[in-house]
Amino acid sequence: MLHGYGPSLIEGTLLTLAVALASLAIAAVLGLLGALAKLSHSRVLQALALAYTTFIRAVPDLVVMLLVFYGGQMAINQLGERLGWAYVDINPFVAGVLTIGFVFGAYLTEILRGAFLAVPPGQREAAIAFGMRPGQVLW
Repeated sequence: MLHGYGPSLIEGTLLTLAVALASLAIAAVLGLLGALAKLSHSRVLQALALAYTTFIRAVPDLVVMLLVFYGGQMAINQLGERLGWAYVDINPFVAGVLTIGFVFGAYLTEILRGAFLAVPPGQREAAIAFGMRPGQVLW
């Protein structure tokens, strides 16, 4: 049934799904942490989240990917030389997943921050008045 490019297309589709799902998990965690940091009362957390989202959203995705893959590999191997480690080769799949998760985590930070701020204060107050736990209020 599958002739020619069929097996390659299926393999590429599965790899794309694996990268997308793994990077989505990373982006969701980073986005939630970033949004909570931006909405916190701590000036340090707000500054860190602002720096993260501003820098990552300002730099093109491909440049970040090249920095993570080549720059990260170079930094790890220079550190390894000083510590007497063997040469380390970064897995391209892992570098891609981390980069995409890191980049889209910055975008998700702003999306979640806006979503949290869009909930009317009266709705939160009503949930608390009903005796809901903080997790239930968030849900």
